[in-house]
Amino acid sequence: MSHAALHAASRYVPAAGFAPELEPPTPVQVREWVSDLFKQDRITLAVALAEAGLALYPDSEDVLVIAALVAQVQQDWPHARQLLEHLIAVQAGDSPAEVFCHLIRVLRCQHDDAAAQARLAQALARHPNDTHLLALRQELACAADTALGTEPTNGRQNPGKKAGI
Repeated sequence: MSHAALHAASRYVPAAGFAPELEPPTPVQVREWVSDLFKQDRITLAVALAEAGLALYPDSEDVLVIAALVAQVQQDWPHARQLLEHLIAVQAGDSPAEVFCHLIRVLRCQHDDAAAQARLAQALARHPNDTHLLALRQELACAADTALGTEPTNGRQNPGKKAGI
């Protein structure tokens, strides 16, 4: 966050001693500033600004998106999950596939494949042809096969291979 950006976001009100009164940044400014701070590798400040943005604008899509990304970078999976689920609720049925992709990956990082499968089904119902969601479906199918100790079959059996051998 540059000095010029702060100056542009502030308003000087004549008062005793001409003390400046800062206006809060807009949700778009919060998103942009957090992004800029990450690019500058100023992670601690970016996290603090994202949290402040959430306090000011708890239902802003701009703030929820950047705060969720911050939580993911920090590998704070419970917080990222909470933010992404809140974002989906705020978007009221208009969530893009990308939001679901992020949530599904967070759920997988939490080892909650059942919840990931449920969210994937919900996402595919809204975005049936999204290539990223289709790829996640394949990843989850492979993960389920691996967990069961079976080889992925892509829905086809290998007639030459006997079970248990």
